[in-house]
This record gives sequence, structure tokens and C-alpha cells, in this order.
Amino acid sequence: MNAIFNIYWVKTFLLPAVNILIIAFVIYRVYLMISGTRAIQVLKGLAFIILAAWLAQLLHLETVSWLLSQLIGVAVIAIIILFQPELRRILTRLGQNRFFGAFFTQSTDIIEIVAGATEELSNRKTGAIIVIERKVGLRGYIETGVRIDGILSGELFLSVFKKESPLHDGAVIVQRDRIVAAKCILPLTERHEILDGYGTRHLAGLGLSEETDAFVIVISEETGKISIAQNGNIQMGVSIKTLRARLEEILHSKS
Repeated sequence: MNAIFNIYWVKTFLLPAVNILIIAFVIYRVYLMISGTRAIQVLKGLAFIILAAWLAQLLHLETVSWLLSQLIGVAVIAIIILFQPELRRILTRLGQNRFFGAFFTQSTDIIEIVAGATEELSNRKTGAIIVIERKVGLRGYIETGVRIDGILSGELFLSVFKKESPLHDGAVIVQRDRIVAAKCILPLTERHEILDGYGTRHLAGLGLSEETDAFVIVISEETGKISIAQNGNIQMGVSIKTLRARLEEILHSKS
């Protein structure tokens, strides 16, 4: 009797609860991955159409319900065609996610590449701003710069920020293991008194950290000192050891 009750409990309560949790998790993860892209607005529109179709069916508005159901079918096909890059990016990120593939994690390589490039730029006294995207999408800032979409490497960092390079002014934005854009324009902080005596790079780094959760590395052209900005705060003159620790912290906390 107890065995029958247990089977009934699992089928009636446990399995539906697990199904709901899995679906909710997938929807949440997909939302996080597209939150900084144009696809989110289209999906909001599609959700509105689906809600309207459900209401029309509930109110027995047969013609309206039929029309909206046809529109949903066309909209789904249009989304697949129009947003192939975004869909490709979502599938790539799912493959890189620790939950689905811990053995494919490249966070250690990313830390070493970013820290190594920062140290080299610092030694050369080459001014630079390196922005690492976290949960808040930086699409608006990416569009102000020049698209690169190159694999993360120290050589690419050094080439971009080389004084002779036409891309050396502005910020480089990093998404996971790729440099997506260079020469990006960032918002300047209005708290000038905090950075009295510092240049535009520091103002821009702090400004972006006030508006997003991005992690920003700033290298001074005058002194070669490294600063890091995050959550509206800036820390001056950090060591490479400290930078590595902070990079490890943010990359491991970013699911």
C-alpha cells in the first residue's frame, strides 16, 4: 500500500513540480542571455500576441483567435530567420555554461589572457580601457564602437591599444571569450571630485560601472597604473595579483 501511495505521490506531485522547475530555469536562462539584445523586444511582442490569442479563445472570439494563431505561426518563423545570430549566440552560451559543460570552462585562460595583457600594457604605459560584460547587456555601448568579434588573445589586446592603431581610443568590450568591439564610447561619471587629477579613461570606467554591473579595467597612459571599477566604485593602483583575484571572483560568480 505504501509503495502504491509513493508511486502516486511521485507521479502526481513530484514529477510535475520538477517539470515546472526545469521549464522555469530554461526560460530564465534564455531571458538572461537575450536581455541585452534586440531579440528581447520582439519576444515581448510575441508574448503579447500569445496572451491576446488566449484571451480571444477564452472569450470564444473565433475569428480573432484564428487570425492571431496564424500570426503566431508566421512570427515564430520570422524570428528564426531574423535573429539567427542571436539564436546562434544563445546555443553557444548554453554550450559554454558550467551547468551543461563544466569540462569546457575556459575561465582560467580568460583570466590569464586579460591579466597578462593588462600587465604588458601597464609596463608599456599604454592607456587602455577593458570592459568585461557580466549580466547586464552592453549592446548599446558596443554599437558605438567598431565590431571585431575576435577570439580573446593578448596579441589582439596589444594590437588594438597600440598608439598607432586607429582603434586605440575608447574602450574594448569583452563578452566571455571574445573581444566583440573596440573604440567604444562609455558614459562619463558626474562625480568628478572623486577622480580629480585623473583623465577621461578613469571617468568613463567609473561612469560605466555606475550604470551597469560590468567589470572595468583602466590603465593610465601617464603612470601605467592599473585601476578597476565595479558597482560605482573605483580602486586605484591595484597589483596584477589583486586583478587576477578579482577576475577569478567575477568569472566564477557569472553563471
